[in-house]
Amino acid sequence: MSAERDSAVADKDLESVEPGLFARRLEELFRTVPGPNGRAYSAKAIAALSTDRGFRLGESYLSQLRSGKAKSPSFRTVEGIAAAFGVDVHYFLEDHAAQRTRDQIDRMRMQADTTVQIAAFGLAGLSSDSVFVVSELIKILRVQQGLPADPPDLVSAMAEGTHNGLRMVQR
Repeated sequence: MSAERDSAVADKDLESVEPGLFARRLEELFRTVPGPNGRAYSAKAIAALSTDRGFRLGESYLSQLRSGKAKSPSFRTVEGIAAAFGVDVHYFLEDHAAQRTRDQIDRMRMQADTTVQIAAFGLAGLSSDSVFVVSELIKILRVQQGLPADPPDLVSAMAEGTHNGLRMVQR
């Protein structure tokens, strides 16, 4: 299939997306994806990153998409935004892809959090029983703070029996 035909099919897919969904998902990326400095991206930064990656995008048009004033971006524009944020373009089109992207963002945020890294490194060398005790304590603290006992991506990894490509042993 030619690139032009792929783009035409993708543009048709974008037309079938629920009104306002694109703006909500775009806003979610701005709220949740950390930039290189750990802070949220600005429209100016995303427009520049998109343009640097070969997808010309103006800051004002991006702001209109974000607010929902502009409602019909071309697939090429969507590709540029996805490339700038480092997410799969299907995030904007499919619920399954959107959830997968949210899980990836959660992992990126955890990896960027040095406190989480330090806590994880502190488990190195402990017996499996000790790691289990710490894991149970974490679940209690998460519930006390209004979070699910297990992060969503961990629950799905446990259901598959793997986590980051490693076989998990369930107690």
